[in-house]
Amino acid sequence: MTGESYLSTALIPLLMTVVLAYYSFRLLVLQDVDSIYGKNKKKPKDKEGFAKAAGKLMVFLTIASLGMAVIMYWSVDFALIEIGVCFVIFGVLWKKMNEKYGE
Repeated sequence: MTGESYLSTALIPLLMTVVLAYYSFRLLVLQDVDSIYGKNKKKPKDKEGFAKAAGKLMVFLTIASLGMAVIMYWSVDFALIEIGVCFVIFGVLWKKMNEKYGE
């Protein structure tokens, strides 16, 4: 795969990595729960704990997205499987976190 065709293929996972890194920063450093929770929703019981746990999960998904971009160089199919598995893990962990810190 040439560099140009790889970049056009991996651009979406790379952009997703940047967006996820931005939200990870907002959660872990700025403790900005409103950025992901919504302004009209009921706030979590423990905002700091929620922000820390959600930030860690966002970092996990950021690394998974970056991993997807790297794996796409060799196999697009394997990269899609990897991100699919990571999204399932993320969803399960997010649900547990939301039960612990949520409304």
